Amino acid sequence: MYRDKNHIIEDSFGAFLVDDAYFTGDEEYPLLEKWMISKTQPFRIMPFDKALNYRGDLSDCFICFYARDVTFERVRRTPKRYLSFFQRCAGIIGFDFSIHSDMPIIKQKAQMYDNLALTYFYGKNYIPIIPNLRCGIDELLPEFLDAIPKHVLVALGVHGFIKSAPMKAEWYCFIDTIIKELEPSGIIVYGSLTGKIFDELKNRCPFYFYEPWIYSDKKRRSIYGK
Repeated sequence: MYRDKNHIIEDSFGAFLVDDAYFTGDEEYPLLEKWMISKTQPFRIMPFDKALNYRGDLSDCFICFYARDVTFERVRRTPKRYLSFFQRCAGIIGFDFSIHSDMPIIKQKAQMYDNLALTYFYGKNYIPIIPNLRCGIDELLPEFLDAIPKHVLVALGVHGFIKSAPMKAEWYCFIDTIIKELEPSGIIVYGSLTGKIFDELKNRCPFYFYEPWIYSDKKRRSIYGK
């Protein structure tokens, strides 16, 4: 343990992110609290890196992290620096640092923890959040879902992830479990869920679909000839 010259312990792992949090039983993921979560779906959603350079009004815009990790790694390094920026926005979709089933399990858990801890930090600072649901292997899902309140809005980033029948089956099982365990008031989907396999799910819970920014950007460039 390191203390600086004023005998203050250095917070080398970001413990301040989860001050006052309650935690899950085994892995100690911070529990997101219901009061932090937006009760209404976003008017629009913009990726973090695009929002940073956007010169317009962001007060009706939720910021998401459905992009390459490198574009928002800076937030993980210096989270306090971005408090004022997110306060200008309508809220944030929870963090989405990559979690792949072929990662070492300890790395999957570390990414899940960081996603939840950063989301909790901004929520406790009164920035409306919508939990982003990203998990690793199936065995890690139950405790991850323990960190998410029931009967609230949740979000999924599916753009680019559903390209084959096996992928559709995996996503069906994942969303089916979400609906059974969390009974969400609605599911925000960044991307689309096409195919008959998803029709039954759409009858069990409200889904709100948002076009990925890359498509909207292409449309704008086409209109303005850029």
